[in-house]
Amino acid sequence: MGRYTTEMIASYNRALDAVERGSDVDLEGAPTLSDYVPVETPPGRILLFGDVEKHPVLGTALISTSDLVWLDVHAGIARTVSRWYKLGSPATAHAGDLVFVDRLCGCVIGQAALRETLAEKAREFRRLMM
Repeated sequence: MGRYTTEMIASYNRALDAVERGSDVDLEGAPTLSDYVPVETPPGRILLFGDVEKHPVLGTALISTSDLVWLDVHAGIARTVSRWYKLGSPATAHAGDLVFVDRLCGCVIGQAALRETLAEKAREFRRLMM
């Protein structure tokens, strides 16, 4: 696991708390992310790349999200460090594909590896908070 600032550790843990509570899910004002792919970027950050609509800062654009904390494709919801997203349709991509958004690049991560990596990161960020 890389080096993280105190602010990043606190933000990640607040996002984990929101996922665990579940009752804090406010999708009414959440932006929608379509044609998205989960990617791992050097040095091991997990993000979503995709087309966003109604983002409070970015409007409509091709974006990379903040670090992904949780993803439920069946419910159509994702939680990043900074916000909830409603999910549209995923992009057609295969694990290992290299994808780019602006100056960022990453490798598409498959669902099983994604679940494992997100669980590992959650455990690590919880330990860092102690």
